[in-house]
Amino acid sequence: MGMRQTYVDTSNLSGRTVAGTLRRLLYYVGLHRRHIGIAFAALSVASLLNMVPPWALKIAVDDFIPQADAAGAVRIAGAMLLVYLARGALNYLNFYLFARSSQTIVYQVSRDMFTRLVRHSMRFFESQRTGETVSHLTADVTAVQQAMQGQVLTASAGIVTMLLYLVVMLTLDWRLTLVILSVVPLMLIASVITARMLRVRYRRVQESIANINTAIEENVSGVRVSRAFAREEADARRFQTENRANLQANLNTTMVESIATPVIEGLSTLSVAALLAYGGWQITIGEMQPGTLIAFLAYVQIFHQPMTELVRVNYVIQSGLAAADRIFQFMDVPRHIVDRPSAVDLVQPRGQVEFRNVGFSYDGTTPVLQDISVTAEPGQTVALVGATGSGKTTMVNLIARFYDPTSGQILVDGADLRDLRMESLRSRLAFVPQETFLFSGTIAENIRYGDPDAGDSQVAAAAALARADEFIEQLDDGYETIVGDGGLRLSRGQQQRVALARAILADPAVLVLDEATSDIDTESEYEIQQALVQVMRNRTSFVIAHRLSTIRNADLIVVLDEGRIVQRGAHTDLIAQPGPYRDLHAAQFDDPPESGPTPA
Repeated sequence: MGMRQTYVDTSNLSGRTVAGTLRRLLYYVGLHRRHIGIAFAALSVASLLNMVPPWALKIAVDDFIPQADAAGAVRIAGAMLLVYLARGALNYLNFYLFARSSQTIVYQVSRDMFTRLVRHSMRFFESQRTGETVSHLTADVTAVQQAMQGQVLTASAGIVTMLLYLVVMLTLDWRLTLVILSVVPLMLIASVITARMLRVRYRRVQESIANINTAIEENVSGVRVSRAFAREEADARRFQTENRANLQANLNTTMVESIATPVIEGLSTLSVAALLAYGGWQITIGEMQPGTLIAFLAYVQIFHQPMTELVRVNYVIQSGLAAADRIFQFMDVPRHIVDRPSAVDLVQPRGQVEFRNVGFSYDGTTPVLQDISVTAEPGQTVALVGATGSGKTTMVNLIARFYDPTSGQILVDGADLRDLRMESLRSRLAFVPQETFLFSGTIAENIRYGDPDAGDSQVAAAAALARADEFIEQLDDGYETIVGDGGLRLSRGQQQRVALARAILADPAVLVLDEATSDIDTESEYEIQQALVQVMRNRTSFVIAHRLSTIRNADLIVVLDEGRIVQRGAHTDLIAQPGPYRDLHAAQFDDPPESGPTPA
């Protein structure tokens, strides 16, 4: 099975500059500039103190040891002990503040990502692979966290240390310093080339992780379909293909890392060899004291250590930058459905819903709805009838403003939906979709999703109206039964009853039922229909049903065909005239049934 194209094309490796990604990260860093400033100050002082031991060693070798000055040596030892203690305290301070700031930055990035995610329109979720989205929120965020928490601190410490030691070495002997600096340009060139190569390869690693997450998510979510079609082996092969691609991406990255590290270390060794040769020659001709060369060698080791460490740190930082690039590209996907600046709340809605010359297309070219005009007065029940693909579900999706009409208007109590705040609109609407979804908590938690403030008695009352109380009470844990991912531990009919109870508890002004009882047996459906008479009374309701027996008492039945309204009226009127509704009715019943006490 092939992968569908993601809405966020994160395979484009040249679409965003490193500078742009760094600017976005620096915004979050700036929110913690006080703590980071203190951490840098502590780091700088600790690095400065780190230079004292080699200098003290030079004084001991050149001054105190030749003169057998034991008191001077003791003073040097005491001073070094104090330096180590002070340096330890400062290192604790800068490490804690850096770690605290980096963890908080990652938390804020994750928060902003998820906040933006839940506000995206349905178009985004229909086009974006779930595994890709999960990868952004997990693997990408983890990569940024790893880069920022320890590695940024290490890189910062290394840069500060190198600059301070450079000043000291220039003061000690500028000629030896030039010998050391002669290889630094080569190191920088190697680091820049490595960074560019790694950033591209790490990006591909993140992409391969997203593909693996997608394969896992789809197989877990579709486990019943996989088992039913005996596709276990094929699914395993698909996962192996994605896993192998991830392995290859990581091996390509490792190859670059494996080359870069010995190159930098080799250049460091070359500079030390040149230093020993030049320094030894200077000592033999009397131009330099041995203590100076010993101190310089100690400084060089400390100077080169952060340089070598920076190369290793660069690996993690490039991985973090690649992940940050994917994160910000994800966050920059435009939202198609947004509140207008002048949008207002829907206050005390009466429930009038009007479609006024509405047209809609998913792709901008193929019409799904054409010139739809229909009005549901407050408290009325409108039933939508038609063949699969006629536009019924699209109509009710527009009521919830999952999409905006391509043309025309949808009004609630005379106000265009686009002039109402979406949160306000949707809080007064309850939706029971054709594809029931339950969260992985308990039955009570799933019902209470309709009203988080509802008490246990209200939850039980809603379940009773939905005829869910009988099966719930037979479970060992009752309302505290865990339903599993997506409600997997419940039957389809049980899932629909819980979803229906959730909608009932919400006490909406407008109720939408999209095949809400399609997976319930006929006897239970009849009982639920009786209960819904009370629920839907004085409440505007839109009902989609293929079984016409459930909609005979609707105030208005709208028949759709290829996105157009071809008939409308009450059941008795439509059944009396030739047309699609009577044809559908005849296909389901041998004889026209008598009108029964159904809610719609």
